[in-house]
Amino acid sequence: MTDQTDLQAYLRRDALKDLVIEYWRDVDANDAARALDFYTEDCLYLMCGHRMRGHADIAAYYEHRRRRGKPRLVRHLVSNLRAHADHPDRGWVEGSMTVYADDGAPVLPAAPPILVADIAAQCLRGADGRWRFQTFTIAPLFMGGVELVVPPSS
Repeated sequence: MTDQTDLQAYLRRDALKDLVIEYWRDVDANDAARALDFYTEDCLYLMCGHRMRGHADIAAYYEHRRRRGKPRLVRHLVSNLRAHADHPDRGWVEGSMTVYADDGAPVLPAAPPILVADIAAQCLRGADGRWRFQTFTIAPLFMGGVELVVPPSS
């Protein structure tokens, strides 16, 4: 590999890690207002045993979260991110996620995380140059305490 090839691969891996971080920041701080911008049209989102396919399912899930009638305070903390992107328009990223959440406004009482999970995503870069999730999987390892907000069809 040349230095230029190595640099391009590094930049793609970094972009994939940023995609994960920016997505969860949008969910936490912006009530997922831009969630669909992070997914391909034909995406598959597998969340703790719940399956959402395409923009309509993901939009319905986040709309359901917003319309529950209770403010949701949540933080998705991602760590140990690894990415691979040897192809200019395809790659994957995986890591760990810890979720703290409850209904209400800050400051809420401290409690253990409600979820610790492995995360994995297959990503594609579109014609517009933006990376998006083609698949996103959240595989729980530890769960407890406050209930997850699950898709409305569940």
